[in-house]
Amino acid sequence: MTTDFKKWPRLFLDAALTAGAEAPLSPDQTHYFKTVMRRKDGDCVRVFNGRDGEWASTFHSIGKRDGALHIADLLIPQTPAPAPAHLFFAPIKKARMDMLIEKAVELGVTDLHPVLTRNTEVRDVNDERLRAQMIEASEQCERMDIPTLHPLIALDRVPGIWSDDTPIFAALERQGDTPDLQTLLSNRSSFAILIGPEGGFTAEEATILRKTAPFTPVSLGSSILRSETAALYGLSLWRGR
Repeated sequence: MTTDFKKWPRLFLDAALTAGAEAPLSPDQTHYFKTVMRRKDGDCVRVFNGRDGEWASTFHSIGKRDGALHIADLLIPQTPAPAPAHLFFAPIKKARMDMLIEKAVELGVTDLHPVLTRNTEVRDVNDERLRAQMIEASEQCERMDIPTLHPLIALDRVPGIWSDDTPIFAALERQGDTPDLQTLLSNRSSFAILIGPEGGFTAEEATILRKTAPFTPVSLGSSILRSETAALYGLSLWRGR
């Protein structure tokens, strides 16, 4: 059953995975398998839940709208939790936010923190939609976990919810006296970065980021980067450290 299993479709299920178990699928998941992917009863599927490893399973229909997976063999044991990588970001417009979420997941982000700043244009976040994007990206890039999406929070409240001793690197543009991020990443496993909105941080916010723990101002270079580019560049530097 496990021959060429890497070619099978891969699905995240928020359910316990053990040999012989039956895992029900939602109507949307059943529709996706039967209509979009054109899968039939007995077809093989890989499943993971972020806790129990990746398993081989077979699909079967239950009526017209519902389906289930029969969990069979363990394919890949659960890997250790990845090093924490927190991305604090000001929400941006839909198409660019889609790309930001997808690529951040691929680069190994573990926690996503939407943040409201003075110049943030998009002031509402659809948590359900973002989580669906995170799950889809994890399925596609074969991660064994799903990142955590944190509630939208105002910038001035971030220090009050941050209990980690990891500094939050705050990317400040046009600040020539800030250290380059890359020089601060050696021998650092956990990581946290704050990226501002399209309009940048206000002068008042920049002053707060310079003087308030746990923020550490950093530079991402001389070019002025779009928010999503800056976020992915910062994550890439951390991943390649």
